Amino acid sequence: MKALIIFGSPKKNGNCASLVKTFIDNFNGEVDFVYAFPNIKNEGGVAACLNCTACKVADCVIDDDFKKITKDDYQIVVIASPIYMSNLPGPMFNIISRLNYFYNSKKTLTTPKSAVLILTAGGTNCKPLQGKDAVDLPIKQSKFIFNSIRAKLAEDNIVLSLKTDVLPAKLDNLAQEKIKDIALNITKDFTSNNN
Repeated sequence: MKALIIFGSPKKNGNCASLVKTFIDNFNGEVDFVYAFPNIKNEGGVAACLNCTACKVADCVIDDDFKKITKDDYQIVVIASPIYMSNLPGPMFNIISRLNYFYNSKKTLTTPKSAVLILTAGGTNCKPLQGKDAVDLPIKQSKFIFNSIRAKLAEDNIVLSLKTDVLPAKLDNLAQEKIKDIALNITKDFTSNNN
């Protein structure tokens, strides 16, 4: 069992990271990462689609970690991201734009996957951009990514820690327990859902 974690935070030790650590500590399998943001040395990260259409005849010409997303060698996909201004952060939109690869290449992934969504946020300053609530748009954006790579998100696999301005995710016992339970049970759930 292998999980791909799409990490949408620039903070390697922040709120998202604490929930991802709990997932990894309790997940019975191998884990690989795609980092949406480049690190401090400007290494890694996922670039935006150039709309060059090279992927109509060959692989994507951009050589970055997005290529991990186009592989069928994992069974679990985790998106862990903060919410910025009622949306996923900008580099996560780079990933959304790169999903154009599947449209242009006419390729699809064949392995069905289970999805887990971790969202963190603090503050409520962005009412004008919100859908029906503060998590409406980020959940829709994440579901678009999941659907594009054949990852099915069950409502029970959504973990929210939305008061990080007053309660860091590492101290959010409800979120920590929920992600722990998901990690412990996801192998069993994946097996039963795909038989």
